[in-house]
Amino acid sequence: MTNALLTVENLSVRFPVKRRWGQTSWLYAVDDVSFEIKRGETLAIVGESGSGKTTAALGVARLVGNSGGFVNLDGEDFLALEGGALRRARAKVQVIFQDPYSSLNPRLRAEAIVREPMDSLGTLPRAERPDRVAELFKQVGLRPEQMKLFPHQFSGGQRQRIGIARALSTNPELIICDEAVSALDVAVQAQILNLLRRLQRDLGLTYLFISHDLGVVQHMSDHIAVMYMGKIVEYADRLSLFNDPRHPYTKALLSAVPSVDKKRKVERMLIPGDPPDPLNPPSGCRFASRCPLVEDACLAAQPPLKAVNGSHRAACIKA
Repeated sequence: MTNALLTVENLSVRFPVKRRWGQTSWLYAVDDVSFEIKRGETLAIVGESGSGKTTAALGVARLVGNSGGFVNLDGEDFLALEGGALRRARAKVQVIFQDPYSSLNPRLRAEAIVREPMDSLGTLPRAERPDRVAELFKQVGLRPEQMKLFPHQFSGGQRQRIGIARALSTNPELIICDEAVSALDVAVQAQILNLLRRLQRDLGLTYLFISHDLGVVQHMSDHIAVMYMGKIVEYADRLSLFNDPRHPYTKALLSAVPSVDKKRKVERMLIPGDPPDPLNPPSGCRFASRCPLVEDACLAAQPPLKAVNGSHRAACIKA
């Protein structure tokens, strides 16, 4: 028996792209991705811009259409749910968005923003909702008198706290943090990350954490999936990935992380060139055109994500 809250198998998300002469091509933003998250833990998905990490998270939450795969959320086939069953299941998964300036409705007061998911999903009797909103403001470190303010009257960190309170309003089990601190300055980032860790500990939350900042990921995650061009190229627990990366792309990402530790000497590994055309991906390894370790076998077929050491998996023939 597994205690996984979320299990994702072979998830794919594709978008139609109109070409010349009326032809349509398909862009696979997420291509055959699988992972799971145990209750109370955090899985981070990392990768450069355009790798598909945010689209994978939105596909899990059914905020974009999926073209294939299976998502099991708390024992239910989430992608197959409709109507009232889908409404009830949606209360279990909420999203904290990247930009605290554009993710809040500027016409609503803060209390209405936090209350909105309860009103739309009907997760709490109407008479109990004001007290729940006041409780949420206290949980995220906002004062009661701030409930009557509009978003423009808050700082960026305070707006993100409103976003966190909104995500908590339906008592979710899974929260997707989509670059939740990337738009904040470093000092405020630390405050928000510590708040997320405290809420996870106190409420037993499970996080799917999307980020390109490996310093943040190292602080927040239990397991890490590294994505490149729509595919997971490495999957491991946090210590294994940072101490013993097996995929060249992961090694390059980690070598770019600045460190104040003078004893930690990491050879800088540069990634030359640009990623291949996503509308016409290569038949072999998608990283082959930029990999310093490439050989002929890499160009022949896409290497599978296979175990290299316990639960540590990598999609590289040299792993």
